[in-house]
Amino acid sequence: MMSKERYSSLLQHYPDFAQRIPQYMIASYLEITPEYLSELRKG
Repeated sequence: MMSKERYSSLLQHYPDFAQRIPQYMIASYLEITPEYLSELRKG
């Protein structure tokens, strides 16, 4: 599964998760860089 799909899945299953957890921790969990996560969020 690609990073974008993993992030979308995370948001679908835990919609408020991204608001409560620091971005760097989410990036680490998804095994991507915080910079790339930022790009996905802009997306």
